[in-house]
Amino acid sequence: QIQSRGLGDVYKRQVLIVVVLFCWNVLANLVIPDLGAVPVAISGMVVLIVLARRAGAGWSSLGLGRASLGAGTRLGGIAFFIVTAGVVIAALIPPLREFLGDDRFIGVELGEMLYETLLRIPIGTALGEELAFRGVLFGVLLAWFSPLRAALISSALFGLWHVLPGIEALETTTVPGLASGLLGALSVTVQVIVTAGVGMVFCWLRFRSGSIIAPVLAHWAINGAAFVVGWLIVENGWI
Repeated sequence: QIQSRGLGDVYKRQVLIVVVLFCWNVLANLVIPDLGAVPVAISGMVVLIVLARRAGAGWSSLGLGRASLGAGTRLGGIAFFIVTAGVVIAALIPPLREFLGDDRFIGVELGEMLYETLLRIPIGTALGEELAFRGVLFGVLLAWFSPLRAALISSALFGLWHVLPGIEALETTTVPGLASGLLGALSVTVQVIVTAGVGMVFCWLRFRSGSIIAPVLAHWAINGAAFVVGWLIVENGWI
């Protein structure tokens, strides 16, 4: 829990955390190329941890306590298996396969696919975002709000975090008409809402296990399995 530092100081740290998240999002999506995703994420994680610790957050309140590591790994492992199986099943259904395979996978070599699924996604995306939203932000918000309200706020911001990636995804979609004006805006809005909902599930995994390892593994499964399956679909011409 947040130690005694004064709620005014904690509030300032919360504002700074949101500012850091905004800058991180802009850098990762508009400024820094893909190869810079991991260094940007590591830098963002360090800054956020420092801010949270200076606000009085203990390691356990950030989901980083050693005592909960086992529970997080077990629950996360179950989530990893369920999500991966779900993505594979979705790839077997032709209409859903259209959403998995898109132009971003054209020309992607095996080495790049391995880099994405074994380095950028688990560290630059899953670990970075989970530490930010389910670790630092959720942990610091608990100084002001109940777990449910803290989860709702952090998940809403997590949804908004995906506006820029959602816009970028429209440029590579193979679904006819999806990138057009109103339909494209609706698509991004739906993605934000769905992502916020997924964020609530991640918060439950974090709260249930006491560790961010659980949502990290689930997050890695969602992005990593989708990337591998999407790459296989395009590579083998299954659409």
